[in-house]
Amino acid sequence: MLPLHISLEKKKVVIAGGGSIALRRLKTVISEGADITLVSPDVEPEIKQMAEERRIKWEKRTIEKEDYLNAFFIIAATDNAAVNKEIAQSASPFQLVNCVSDAELGNVYMPKIVKRGHVTVSVSTSGASPKHTKELAENVDKLIDGDFVAEVNRLYQMRRKK
Repeated sequence: MLPLHISLEKKKVVIAGGGSIALRRLKTVISEGADITLVSPDVEPEIKQMAEERRIKWEKRTIEKEDYLNAFFIIAATDNAAVNKEIAQSASPFQLVNCVSDAELGNVYMPKIVKRGHVTVSVSTSGASPKHTKELAENVDKLIDGDFVAEVNRLYQMRRKK
């Protein structure tokens, strides 16, 4: 897989599922300015709060194909592997799909992201070991010191002025 950093600004993102994994994925994409719809009959309290604050749209029912037909990015994160598989297999080849129950069914892995200022590092084990991904990201985070971040932020501002 080719690691890319993709803008989700104003892009339609559909998340199927409302459990802890869906919440983790939601937390990853919500700060990117996406138009997020989450479809699940039940959700974690934090997801419900985000919906009440109108940070996301929550459809309180099971997912249907029509929900993700026009999505740019689909996250299949239900607690039912068969449903996740159906979502992944019925998506268009032009859609980005992350399937939490079987990473190979999707075309996108969700990396662990270390972000400090304008420094962003993505860490992945290609779905092999979330535990090792987390450990590696924690080690990478320790390598990024404040002076480095300040310098990159300064350079970012300089480049924007050109």
